[in-house]
Order: sequence, then structure tokens, then C-alpha cells
Amino acid sequence: MAKNRSIRFTLTWQLTLVLLIVMTVFSGFVINRFQGVLYLDTDNLLRAKTQGLEDSINVYWLFYKRTVETEQNFTQAAKDWINSSTNSNLLVGLIVRVYKADGTLIATNRKDLEEVRISKEFLTQLQKDRTIIQNTTIQNFVGFDVWVESLMSYVSTRRQDYIIQTALENRKIEEPLSALTTVIWILLPLFLVAGALLEFGLIKRSLRGVGRFMEGLRDTAGTLREPFDPNEFHETETRDLSLAFNALMTRIEVNFDQQRRVFEDLSHQMKTPLAVMRGELEVSLKKSRTTKDYQYILASSLEEVERMASIVENLLKLARFDAQEMHFEPARFGLHDCLKTLLDQVEKLADSRHVVLDLSCPADLELTADRFKLEQALLNLLDNAIKYALPQTLVTLTGQCDDNQIVLRVHDRGSVIPKEELPQVFDRFWRSRSTMREKGYGLGLSIVKALVEMHSGSVGVTSTEESGTEFVIRLPQETAAEPAARG
Repeated sequence: MAKNRSIRFTLTWQLTLVLLIVMTVFSGFVINRFQGVLYLDTDNLLRAKTQGLEDSINVYWLFYKRTVETEQNFTQAAKDWINSSTNSNLLVGLIVRVYKADGTLIATNRKDLEEVRISKEFLTQLQKDRTIIQNTTIQNFVGFDVWVESLMSYVSTRRQDYIIQTALENRKIEEPLSALTTVIWILLPLFLVAGALLEFGLIKRSLRGVGRFMEGLRDTAGTLREPFDPNEFHETETRDLSLAFNALMTRIEVNFDQQRRVFEDLSHQMKTPLAVMRGELEVSLKKSRTTKDYQYILASSLEEVERMASIVENLLKLARFDAQEMHFEPARFGLHDCLKTLLDQVEKLADSRHVVLDLSCPADLELTADRFKLEQALLNLLDNAIKYALPQTLVTLTGQCDDNQIVLRVHDRGSVIPKEELPQVFDRFWRSRSTMREKGYGLGLSIVKALVEMHSGSVGVTSTEESGTEFVIRLPQETAAEPAARG
């Protein structure tokens, strides 16, 4: 089971980890960049020293002819040039040497380092390239290798050719780099700790709104009302959370009211048949009766039982609609054939009521829907229209396409629904005063509305003395594979 962690701790830990990664990458970049700058400066220093010696050598042989004396004087002059160019404390670790063209050492500023023997292959390569930069080793007087960044340059003059070597010990390059690395690794944990504390404080401050929301939520425990004013919260997320919670509480309260109303209506609807059954059974038990009387009582009780069973079945169906447990199976079919089949099913009922049925629908009109559920909705509307239509009148079933919508109309001339009652027509257990003469439970139109909404459609009704009563269903011609969610 996962451990509970506070949002503050989780966010602080995650942000600190991100900060560690960023700072580590940045530190690596700084160190790498600093190392590149150090080696570039070293290269420039070596080139500058080499160029200075080369200029001095060229000037010397420009004024003097080559003799034994001038060569001896050149050796001393080379030593003086090297010593004068490396006597600064800032140039500790710098190595400067001058060789003859055959690799014989003429002058050096570092007596503590062994003479480098230059191979013939290297001399040939140097004469060709004129300059070679390499990281190499020079042994000191105790036999240890000293790593250096070395620049060898081949110098040609009017009198004689020379080789100039300038080098810098690697430790002089690595010392500032090592110092920078040490400073970074010391400061990095300090910055991380300071950053974590700052993040924790900022996150705690940012989550104050959530804390106020939770306190308000605890204060409203056990009540169903709209407890939060979104304007009390300055953070957009907390304001959205309060709005969402208010909407949720409103829906819950509406659902509770709906359930309470259903139970009240159910108890009211059940009370009458139960009272009738109880009265008839009590009367039948007071004295002996004939078989015909008992048959009458049993038939009456059976009728009441069937009525209760019908109410429970319809309520169960509506509950399944609300819970979205009804299977939705859309398929493409011809609307005219579907409507014709429905009229055939209610033809006997219409004949018994002396009502004429009429169908109006294009023969080639098709739609995609759950045919069985659509037929259920239309059968409920046709059953109501036939029951409440006046004798010798017409009940019309119409299907047409209007702006990519399928429009279905069921029209009759009979009992008119008062204008003030029209908004309640699709409420559960509601029945119009004008329809009380017929048996019913007030659930049929609620089921019609639920079935239509499963198809992402809508249903409405108009009723006047002049034009009669007409129910209109509007459906998309192509219904989605999944039923629409009920709000």
C-alpha cells in the first residue's frame, strides 16, 4: 500500500531533484567551458612566447654574420632572452627551450628537467608542419614524469635554423580548474538546501487556498448545500476546484431530491393498489362467499398486482437509464419500414378506439440508431395518442429529414394538455388532469425522454385546442456508437 505524502513534501522533493539536475548540468558546463578557456589561454601564451623568441632570433641574425664567435654569443643571448621572458612569478611552471635544427639543446630556463631527445621522425614532421602542439611528458631530475602542454616551432633564419619549445606544466592549468570544481561542489549542497527551503515556503504559501478549501469542506460535512464562494480564493486552480465542488454538490442534492420524490411517488402509487387489495381480502374473509365472488376478488387483486409490477418495471428501467446501464446498439436501417411496423403493432388498439392511423415518411429515408429503443419510445407515444384521441379522428406518425436531423412527429386530436402543465409532461409520475380518465402511471413519457436522450436527441410537445397535441422527436441522422451521457 502506497504511503501518504503531503503535496508540499512531494512538490518540494520533485523541484529539488529538478534543481539538482539543472545545477549539476550547469556546473558541468561551467567547468568544461572554464577548462576550454584555460587551454586556449595556455595555447595563446605559448604562441606569444614562441613568437617573441622567434622575432629575437631573426633580429639577431639580421645584424650578425655566422661565425664561431657569433654562435657563442647567440647561445648566451638565447639564455638571456629566455630568462628575461620567464622571470615573472605569474609564469611559474613555464618551460622555454631553444634547440639547434638537429635537436641539440642550446638554452633552457628549467635546469630541474631532463633534456628532451628529439627523434629524427619528429624533426622531419616538425620541418614539414612548422608547428606541433601536444600533451607530453618531461622527466624531472628525480626521474618522475611531468605532464606538460607543449608547443614546438621550427624557425628558419638567414643564417641558421632553430627549434623553439614552449610548454606549461599541466598542474598549473589544473590548479584553477580544481579550485573551481571544489568551490562548486561545496556551494552546490548549500544552494540545494536553500532552494529546498525556499521551495517549501513558496509551495506552502501557494497551497493556502487548498487548506482553506479543506477547512471549509470539513465544516460543511453532513450538509448538502453550496458551501464555497469562488471569489474567496485568489488562485485560479482553487477557484476552479470550488466551482467544480459546488457543481458536484448541486448534482448530488438534485439526485437526492429526485430519489426522495421517486420514493414518495412510489409509496403514493403503491398505497392505492395495496389498500384496494387489503380491503377486498379483508371483506372476503369476514364471511363465506360463492366461488364467483372469490374469482372476482382474485381477479381484482391480480389487476392491482399487475399494476404494481408495471410501476416497478418502469421504475427499474428508468433507474437503469440513470445509471447508464442500458446497452446501446446503433445500426443503420430504413425509417419508413420501421414506422410501418410500429403502426401494424398498434392497429388493433386503434381499431378498438375507432381511431384512424396515418403514416407519412419518405421510402428511402435512413438513419443510424438503436432501432429497438427508438421503437419503444415511439410505441409509448403512439399508445398515448391512441388512448387520448377522440373517436373517428386521425393519429398521424410522420418522419422526415430536416438539416441533417431526423424529425419524428406523433399527432392526435383529443385531450389537450393545459399550457401551464407542459413543462411537467416528462416528469416521473406526473399526469395531466385532462388524462385522468385513462389508466396510467405517469412514467411512459419519462421513459421516452430517456430513450431519446440516449440517441443525443431531444423531445418536445405542443398542445392546443385548435391544432391538437403533437410530440416531436429530433435525432441526429448519424448517432454516435456510444450513448450520450446524461447530466
